[in-house]
Amino acid sequence: MLLGKTKTVPRRVFTIIGATVGITVAVTAVAWVGGLLGLWDWPPQPSSGFGVLCGVAGGIIIAFEMALVFRKMLRGHRLGRTRTWMRLHIWLGLLCLPVILIHGGFGFGGPLPAATMALFLAVIASGVWGLVMQQWLPQKMLADIPGESIASQIDRLGEYQADEARQLITALTTVPPESESDEPVISGPLAGELEAFRDEVLLPYLEQGRQSRSPLTARAEAERRFARLREAVPPDARGALDKLQGLADLRRRWDDQRTLHAWLHGWLLVHIPLSWAMFSLMVLHAVRALKYW
Repeated sequence: MLLGKTKTVPRRVFTIIGATVGITVAVTAVAWVGGLLGLWDWPPQPSSGFGVLCGVAGGIIIAFEMALVFRKMLRGHRLGRTRTWMRLHIWLGLLCLPVILIHGGFGFGGPLPAATMALFLAVIASGVWGLVMQQWLPQKMLADIPGESIASQIDRLGEYQADEARQLITALTTVPPESESDEPVISGPLAGELEAFRDEVLLPYLEQGRQSRSPLTARAEAERRFARLREAVPPDARGALDKLQGLADLRRRWDDQRTLHAWLHGWLLVHIPLSWAMFSLMVLHAVRALKYW
């Protein structure tokens, strides 16, 4: 979710970090002033009235945060705009940080509270990290990957590229039926070298990308190999080689896109399991706390 379309990426990232620190400091300062005025105990204790109030408030916020999962499962129902839910998820999540810290007395306590607090801090950290990634990576994709495609379709598109490469090289090393010439554009040992380059280097890369471990994954090595082939072939074949190099360059950009896409969405593989683990321990902690309170 982008924070402000008109802001630059550094400003949006600064907004996220500044909001995290600012909200934590502001809420803590208000609680501290209330303690000085005698409204509640300071420093707070988890079992005090104010500490329990903060715990309840934090628990309610966390329960709402977890409701976003069910909101995504019920996308077909009118449960409010997704953007509104995400804004509430972000800002309430940042607000929850100082509330829970105050509830815990800025400490960890026993084994169960400590584990719950550690998971809570990890959830907040992973959420802030993911939000930062969402400000930076989409713009980087637009700037660095002009041939951006759908990430899940990259391998299929690579197969289409490989078919195009086969046709280009076949047209160079064989005589088309409609051709007026009896000789291919490239023949002899050079044709064999070009076909070996196609089968061993180019096609595996177009079809599998970086997983092929082809030397074409490195831009400098790809330019060197294509430059050597371009010097060796007749002038009539150089246009086809330029197209082949363009296919390899496009596949390299797609590989970069796939890497950025993994960074953009991979943080959820950490954030969501941590959230469920923290929520489970929080419920257990609340039950045990109420039992002995």
